[in-house]
Amino acid sequence: MNRLWIRFSVIISSLSLVIIMLWVAIERLDPVVSRDGFSFDSDLRLYALPGELAETMILVGTIAVILGVWLSRGLSAPIVALSKAAKQIGSGDLQQRVPVQNHSQELDDLARSFNRMAADLENADMLRKNMLADISHELRTPLTVLSGQLHAALDKVYALDEEKLANLYGQTQHLIHLVEDLRLLAQAEAHQLPLAIDSVNLADLWRELAANFSLVAQEKGIRFRVDTMDQLPRLSADPGRLRQVFSNLLANAIRHTPPGGEIVVSSASEGEQIALTIRDTGEGIAPEDLPHMFDRFYRADTSRTRDTGGSGLGLAIVKALVEIHQGKVLAESAGRNKGSTITVRLPMVLKS
Repeated sequence: MNRLWIRFSVIISSLSLVIIMLWVAIERLDPVVSRDGFSFDSDLRLYALPGELAETMILVGTIAVILGVWLSRGLSAPIVALSKAAKQIGSGDLQQRVPVQNHSQELDDLARSFNRMAADLENADMLRKNMLADISHELRTPLTVLSGQLHAALDKVYALDEEKLANLYGQTQHLIHLVEDLRLLAQAEAHQLPLAIDSVNLADLWRELAANFSLVAQEKGIRFRVDTMDQLPRLSADPGRLRQVFSNLLANAIRHTPPGGEIVVSSASEGEQIALTIRDTGEGIAPEDLPHMFDRFYRADTSRTRDTGGSGLGLAIVKALVEIHQGKVLAESAGRNKGSTITVRLPMVLKS
C-alpha cells in the first residue's frame, strides 16, 4: 500500500506541475492586437531573468507536490483500509468491516459490497460451527449408548437379551437415518440434489398421503381431513421429493397435535403458483421460535428428545427441498397452544 500511495503522489504531482506551468506560461504571454482580434506574441517574458525562472519553478513544484500528496492520501486511504480489512479476514477475523466515508460513489459502493461479503462470511462460519456442534451432539448420545452396552456385554456384566438387542438396533437405525438426512440436506442446500422432474397430479399424491396418515392420526385420536384437490392443475416437480416434503410436514403436525385435535389440508391456485396449507390445532409456536422453525436441529420444545421429537432435521429438509423446487415455505402461529399453519408455495412450471 505504501507503493500505491507513492505512485498516486508522483502521478498527481506531475499532473499538477504541468497544469500550473501551463497556467503560468499563459499568464506571462504578451497579448497583441491584430486585425483578427487578440493573439499572443511568440516572445515569452516568462523566463526573462534566470532568478525569476528559478523562483517560479520552486514555487510551482512545491505547490504541485503539496497538492499531489493531499489528493493521493484522499484517494489511497479507503483502498488501504480495504486492503488491511481483507488481510484480517484472510487471517480468520471475520468481524472486520471498513467505514463508508463518502469519498466517492465507486469507493463507497466497494466498501458496502466488502462489508456485505464479510457479514455473509461471518454468518456462514457461525452456521458451520453451530452445525458441527449440533451434529456432534446428535451423534454422541447413540454412540455412547452403543459403546457402553457393547463394552458391558464383552465384560460379561450385561446380557444381550432380545429386548437389549432391539434397543441397540434402534440406536444404529437412528444413526443411519441421521447420516442420510444430513447427506440429503447438504445436497439440497447446495442445489446438487438430482431431481426426477415429472408432471405431478397433486390430487392423486394427496389421496395416497391421506390413506397413510389418516390411520396414524386416528390411532392418536386426531381428526384428519384433506380438502378436495381435483380442481388443481398438474405440477412440474419431483413426485418422490414432494411426497417427502408433505410426509415430513404431516408427521410433524401429528406429533405436535394432542388427542382430540384436528389437522386440515387445503390448497389453492395463486396465479402461476399452487399453495398447499396444513393447519393443526396443536401446541402452536411461540413468536420467538417462529424464525427458527426451519433451522437444523431446532426444537421449540426443549423437553423433547430424539426419541419423541425426531432428529430435528425434518423441517430443515422440507425447506431445502421446497427451495430447490423454486418454492417457499412459511410457518405461522398465534402462539402457544393456538395451533399452527404451514404453507408451501410451488410454481406450476420450474424455470430453467
